[in-house]
Amino acid sequence: MWIILLLFSSLSWGFPILHFIKPESNFTQITTLDACTTFLNNQNDMVGCNPALFPLQKQEGLRMGLSTITDGESVEVGQKLLFDPIEEEFLQKLFKEQAFNSWGANSYIELRTSKFYLAYNPLAVNADVFVFNPSSPEVAMSLVKSNRLQITSGLKVAENDFWTFSLGTKIYYYRSEYYQDSFFLSDLTTNDVDELIKLKNRSGVAGDIGAFIKFENRYLPKISFLIKNINSLYKNEEKDIVAENQMRPLMVYETYSRVGLGYDIKKSWGALNAEINLPFRNFYQDYYNEYLVGSIGYSLTRFSTQLSYSKYQQIFGFNFGSKIASVGIFYGKSRPLGDFSTQDESVGGVKGEISL
Repeated sequence: MWIILLLFSSLSWGFPILHFIKPESNFTQITTLDACTTFLNNQNDMVGCNPALFPLQKQEGLRMGLSTITDGESVEVGQKLLFDPIEEEFLQKLFKEQAFNSWGANSYIELRTSKFYLAYNPLAVNADVFVFNPSSPEVAMSLVKSNRLQITSGLKVAENDFWTFSLGTKIYYYRSEYYQDSFFLSDLTTNDVDELIKLKNRSGVAGDIGAFIKFENRYLPKISFLIKNINSLYKNEEKDIVAENQMRPLMVYETYSRVGLGYDIKKSWGALNAEINLPFRNFYQDYYNEYLVGSIGYSLTRFSTQLSYSKYQQIFGFNFGSKIASVGIFYGKSRPLGDFSTQDESVGGVKGEISL
């Protein structure tokens, strides 16, 4: 049983935003930037990467976890925005002090059996605040807090001398409160804070569908297809993606899809895994070339290391431990404002895990 999972980071975020912490994220997803949909070596995290890997996993039991990521001084800011009444004095302080604040956290309890995974996320939150345009200060906010109950399962469709083909699905019920918009400092003089920042309520049933193909011919790549957040009420329009002040998180809550191509080499000295992951909007519509990700990993018994690269983010991390405990750390670079700026920021984190 996992008792606790802790991730800490010092990172400044901006647009475009692709959070490391996803509602169902694990350490492998963080260090691969989600390019782990064909990885078979990490039994703890593989089903989170792709539900189609469920028929190939062997882990059972109960695990509990908590993860958090921040730009260093943003925990208090995020907590106040998400859990306390927002006051004008606090917003005035944000305009004067930091240009960016970002905080995310996720908690979960998961029961794993040979037939299904049943998981509950008591609380998942993301808070991102970006102040720009000094001549006429404007603040953009993306505030989301939610919880969800989910079940994951899958089956092998085919397994023979030619290939292994599996399918998997995750279905979840979610309840969320969110605010995603921007306003000017001058608006505070003519409007109450409650009128400017109104959290909307959303609830519903959504799900993920995945497919995984592994050929017996070692020269052929492993292939994955994954569609995330089907039926989600979160939508990102084109104007939200190209506008700097919209602050819409990409590939977190809205419907999107991925194609993964992977290779692995298993020897007595360990195993190598590599994947190239291509993301798309909605059901394989527009290709997000900015978020093409490549990752390569090495594992030996209970030690693993990972290196991942994309246009805006580069991450290196490793994980080691025993049957009852492990620790992982990661470090990397991120370009917070994407194409709006060439400024790079550092990112780092640590993970702890206890199994019983």
